Amino acid sequence: PVPAFDFLESVLGVPHTQDIALDLVNWTGVALSIVLTLGLVNWAALPAALWGLYLSIVNLEARVVIGYGWEWETLEIGFLMIFLCPVYPTLSPFPRWTPPPAAVLWLLRWSTFRLLIGAGMSKLGERSSACWRELTCTETHYFTQPMPNPTAWYFHHLPPAFHRAEVALTFVEQLVLPFLVLVPVRAVRVFTCYAEL
Repeated sequence: PVPAFDFLESVLGVPHTQDIALDLVNWTGVALSIVLTLGLVNWAALPAALWGLYLSIVNLEARVVIGYGWEWETLEIGFLMIFLCPVYPTLSPFPRWTPPPAAVLWLLRWSTFRLLIGAGMSKLGERSSACWRELTCTETHYFTQPMPNPTAWYFHHLPPAFHRAEVALTFVEQLVLPFLVLVPVRAVRVFTCYAEL
């Protein structure tokens, strides 16, 4: 037993496993994420460290890794985040002397496009559920989702026409709007962002 982990669990209520190395990687990632999210320090070394920590977990190929493929997409986006931060540490979350590189912004847009188009195409593939083509998938979604929220019961009991409209809008969101992410006009991209949200 490591006294520091006993202290974390008994005093702060922070759980830990028997794998001390994994705990250290996880909690280091949490701490660095908080520093970066709060804008306490803006420095390329922080997302680089987070990327390295997450890569070490993904490379475990253990049960702690879900295995849907999102891990590699998260790593790809995380790698691009390194280049949005200044090389030298600064206390300013958005320093004017280091504007984000245009190439990185376009790569992030391309990643968004790929993610959304991939999600939409997976619903139309030959191995996808027929409910997508029938526009009925959300008739069962609200009570079969992994973590239903308090509104799930109410949404489940909405009329079938509402559920068909939901699925149709999902196709618009995943197969039409992604093309607007790539339009080189900022107003169009802002509109697309709000429409996606």
